[in-house]
Amino acid sequence: METNPKTWVIVGASRGIGLELVKQLLERGEQVVAAVRKLSAAPKLFDLIESQKAQDKCTAEQCDITSDESISEFVGKINDAVNSKRMKLGNIVLNAGVLQYPNRATELSFADFALHLHTNTIGPIICAQKLLNISIDAPPPKIIFISSDSGSASQFLEFEDGFGAYAASKSALNQMIRHMAAELRRSEQKEARDSSFGASSWGGGDRHGRH
Repeated sequence: METNPKTWVIVGASRGIGLELVKQLLERGEQVVAAVRKLSAAPKLFDLIESQKAQDKCTAEQCDITSDESISEFVGKINDAVNSKRMKLGNIVLNAGVLQYPNRATELSFADFALHLHTNTIGPIICAQKLLNISIDAPPPKIIFISSDSGSASQFLEFEDGFGAYAASKSALNQMIRHMAAELRRSEQKEARDSSFGASSWGGGDRHGRH
């Protein structure tokens, strides 16, 4: 990790939106930290880094968004790089998520519901919170969450069958983003921003569709 320019941090970069974002950032010459749930399960990320000869531009790190310990270890590495002046913290994108289909409200188990909440709501918020606290004097310019219109409170998508837990977890994420943004405005820090995507590809990945 180099001092200049500011480094993008992408959490959930093994495939889909996260991987494509890393690709486009590297094509622009940006510095990137790409975090994945498990390094050994992210061959597409390493293929991308190799194909673009971006070993000096992109650092792959492990961050299991469902584990507080893993989040803390990941943020600790970012903190060390920032404090040692090896890295300037840039925009942060929280893209990690899961859709284990079907997850109907009338059928799902306690464990299945908890999986969606931990992966899509709790983990991203806690990770963002910890990253925000690295440097009060120089916070990241933006924190971007990848959400979904499945979680919209104003436009309920009744036709979506089997998305109950996923929709609930994204709705909870949206509310937490609003509270985080309000709290940051009150503390005169940067605003958290919600970037909602209505059509996300959750195919592939591990058996839970995680990335």
